[in-house]
Amino acid sequence: MKSRPRHKLPPVVSLVGCSNSGKTTLIEKLIHILNQRGYRIGTVKHHRGVFQFDLEGKDTWRHAQAGAEMVAMATPDGIGLVKKLTGEISLEQVLSLMSDMDIVIVEGFKTGSQPKIELVRSAISQQPVCSQEELLALVSDLPLDYGVPLYDINNIEGVADLIEERFLQPSKQNVHKELSHEQKKRYHRNIQLPGVGEAGQLKLLQSSVLVVGTGGLGSPVAFYLGAAGIGRLGLIDADTVDYSNLQRQILHSTSDLGRPKVESAREKLLALNPEIEVITYPYRFNEENAAELVKNYDIVVDATDNLATRYIINQACVAEGKPFIYGGVLSMVGQCMTILPGKGPCFRCIFRENPGDKAIKTTSDVGILGSVAGIIGTIQATEVVKYLLGQGELLVGRMLTMDAFSMNFMDVEVKRDKDCPACGKL
Repeated sequence: MKSRPRHKLPPVVSLVGCSNSGKTTLIEKLIHILNQRGYRIGTVKHHRGVFQFDLEGKDTWRHAQAGAEMVAMATPDGIGLVKKLTGEISLEQVLSLMSDMDIVIVEGFKTGSQPKIELVRSAISQQPVCSQEELLALVSDLPLDYGVPLYDINNIEGVADLIEERFLQPSKQNVHKELSHEQKKRYHRNIQLPGVGEAGQLKLLQSSVLVVGTGGLGSPVAFYLGAAGIGRLGLIDADTVDYSNLQRQILHSTSDLGRPKVESAREKLLALNPEIEVITYPYRFNEENAAELVKNYDIVVDATDNLATRYIINQACVAEGKPFIYGGVLSMVGQCMTILPGKGPCFRCIFRENPGDKAIKTTSDVGILGSVAGIIGTIQATEVVKYLLGQGELLVGRMLTMDAFSMNFMDVEVKRDKDCPACGKL
């Protein structure tokens, strides 16, 4: 998810209401929505009992299952974390760990000065427990009028929009209006390029790219985009680092074995360029989350290693009108093509139906030379920068194929299929 300076504490929103009013269910849905939008969520549950926060079915366990990055429980004896730690720690330590979150949602704290969203269900209560002055909003099935925004209990998207607008959007929006002295030095070689200049570099800093996969292709793609100064990079990958990855996946090292790839990648990218924003999604790109992810970025890079995910990327990008850069590698060969929905062929114009995993050889079957993935990934990154700057000729309607054995590059024209089930009606 989103990277945040360690010294800066995230905003806190408290969700309150009577017992059994459904606060945990509401929090679960909020976590899921905000997580899909690219935010790192921490939660704290107020509880009068003992530390049983990691038991299946408990509220904090549900927070974690919904996608919260950090989950804490506050009891009369102290505070503990569901993730990372298994024992009690000090409040100071909790705040330090929570500082990497974008927002902390607190359940059950009725005191304190933090903004409060109260859930009032008619079956449980007829009025809020908090005063109007304390309330940020109400969620209820009653026609309450307390001078604050009122959301129906089924309008969780609306509540998420309020939280995002009130607390999170300022951190998502790039505030780059002119280059600093340090940025002029860092990006000097970019700025010198024809058609780039300082205005072009600012455009890159204000841009966002979603990279699907952080392996052999995703590593060079993300590395070069981070170095180029893309302001917001999204990385999605469910895998952990394995020995077999290290031959080509240059964002990861031996010390990262067993770590989630997106966290390993994020660490390296921020070490390279601390001023960019890196949002991580430690799960698979699938039909359920594709649209929500794609619409939050300017362009998508397909750095996957399986056809099923490519079809999902293609469908989501065509539906949202978002460009994406296809790349594929196997053994000593590789391919790359840029897809602009409605302006050229899409992936399904070329590969109409998925032949199934058993019909397709993979790098596990026949191997892959690491540098081949590096070359194709670098070409993909170049296409992204060209698109964002509006410069050069893109690989639209052209499949670039490389054979490393003969070191030949072949540019094959590909026409758009008017009967394509994905883009034929655009």
